[in-house]
Amino acid sequence: MTIQHIDAVYENGVLRPKEPLTITEGTEVRLTITTVDEDYDPLEAVIGIGEGPPEGDGARHHDQYINRKRGSP
Repeated sequence: MTIQHIDAVYENGVLRPKEPLTITEGTEVRLTITTVDEDYDPLEAVIGIGEGPPEGDGARHHDQYINRKRGSP
């Protein structure tokens, strides 16, 4: 199963994709309709996730965690 996120416009009873689809003609698909909020920010749920102790440690010491050798504390 391949998952694609497609933006579309609903006009006259038909969903019209904003970009060409990369599926074969006649392919059956399952649609989940979510209206787009103009102020929608896909990263809103994670903004600030690394702030404040003890969670803030991940943001504060990011480079140390990323660059340490595997198996070391």
